[in-house]
Amino acid sequence: MNVYNIIAIGGTGMRCAECVVHLCAMGMFDDTEINLLALDTDYKNGNFKRLKNLIGNYNRITSDRDGVASNTLFSAKINYYTFSPDYSAGTNYDIVAHYSDAQASTHDDDGVKWQESDLVDLFLTPEMRKMDLQHGYRAQTQMGSMLMYHAIKEEAYKNKGKGSDLVRYVENLMTTPGSIVFLFGSVFGGTGASSIPVLPHALQEAAKILSKDGQGDLLSKNMFGTVMLTNYFSFDAPNTTDSVFATSDKFALNSQAALSFYNEDETVRSTYKRLYMIGREKPRNVSRRDAESVTGGDAQRNPEDYIELAAASAAYDFYQNAKAHMDKPVFGDEAEIFYRTMSSDDNNSLSFESFFGTDKDKFAQKCGIMMASAFLFGPQDFANNRRRHESFRALTEENVKDIRDFFRMFYDLECLDEKEPGSGWIKQMQESAIEQGYQGFLFNQAAYSTAPNTAGKFKYNEKLFPETSKYHYSVSLISSAYDTFKKEFGDNVFGDSDKTAVSALLKRTYDTFTKLYGF
Repeated sequence: MNVYNIIAIGGTGMRCAECVVHLCAMGMFDDTEINLLALDTDYKNGNFKRLKNLIGNYNRITSDRDGVASNTLFSAKINYYTFSPDYSAGTNYDIVAHYSDAQASTHDDDGVKWQESDLVDLFLTPEMRKMDLQHGYRAQTQMGSMLMYHAIKEEAYKNKGKGSDLVRYVENLMTTPGSIVFLFGSVFGGTGASSIPVLPHALQEAAKILSKDGQGDLLSKNMFGTVMLTNYFSFDAPNTTDSVFATSDKFALNSQAALSFYNEDETVRSTYKRLYMIGREKPRNVSRRDAESVTGGDAQRNPEDYIELAAASAAYDFYQNAKAHMDKPVFGDEAEIFYRTMSSDDNNSLSFESFFGTDKDKFAQKCGIMMASAFLFGPQDFANNRRRHESFRALTEENVKDIRDFFRMFYDLECLDEKEPGSGWIKQMQESAIEQGYQGFLFNQAAYSTAPNTAGKFKYNEKLFPETSKYHYSVSLISSAYDTFKKEFGDNVFGDSDKTAVSALLKRTYDTFTKLYGF
């Protein structure tokens, strides 16, 4: 079994982490235990909440299985951790950093009078110091980096010997040298941009606090990688009376400044083994037509974007190379910077190769099974059908609901979440690609065009993959994709299906589609 440690920071990091969870559901991380830390200043953020719900659903589905699995759906084990600095309503920089105390501390050096707050005044205006931190750092990275660094140290001091999600996460890294750690976040916004440069060092300081000997060396004993997500989306100016808020017209300039820093800063380049730069020329406006832009909170639920899947594929690449590094050196002493471009196929579509390169066939097969299963367990209600058979009598109504709900989040949110009606994860990916001028995304366009009343009859045996694909299976004149699948699935009784009914159902589903499509 392998262990992968992932840290998702801010709203962008949450959406990248959602991509990782869906990749786990497909089976892209076989035999892997993933420790996922979601870190955000805005704990009420809609993307933060959506990730929590997704992982909760995932873990309920895998609860009948001990540990990890392979060659099946939902094969990885996900351990979920969260951390949010304690910024209650009205909390600002002055309160957290005890600015008034620094202001009151005056000095006189050779006739030069100065206050300990003078340095802060060089970087922060009074409006920045007094802005409410409950909705994050609002693109003020000069303040956010310091506050996040000290928030993590404070959490370690406060919970040493007591335990908290962050403390347990750090202790896991301390007890398993050689750990692989990957960070998700943007370089143009607030929380992610503030945290990526300082977070590994903050975790090391937390480890020193928690260790008995004050050592806690995490940086030299573990492998860190990250993405540098540049300005790939924009939004309308938020409807707020606040004097300080993030505006997307500054994102390109923020990205430029951040990239210059990452390229030149020796500390960053010695901390990370690889930095993956990902972005695009034309940002996508993510403001919802039915809602006003907001600075944060539950209403801030930005849609998924194919750029975030590219970031997840970077995490996959780092994971594979880090595992190889354990046997034969792959990484050097200084960070390598990888620049990712999105190449389309001859039909100007984003293909499986666009995201996973040489592992394109693996991704096509795993994602294809997941996509076909979305029709199978969604509109065709196959899990409920199995409950009538002896081998799956142990399936409960809650099991069926968990399976159906996850695939709704994957494909179609219809009847699941009134706040996010319509498209699920992969449909949102496809919509983002079309909006950016691509003609297609991974699968046949027909696979995304189903309505609730027609999805149950979709011919995923022949219309799921693009017409040029070799992946399809035949059905007789009087049969259907569903009937053919059900016949191949069979009705054999599993010896332990009463204890692992969900896992047995998903394993046989995976094997049946693998055989039918000829994977």
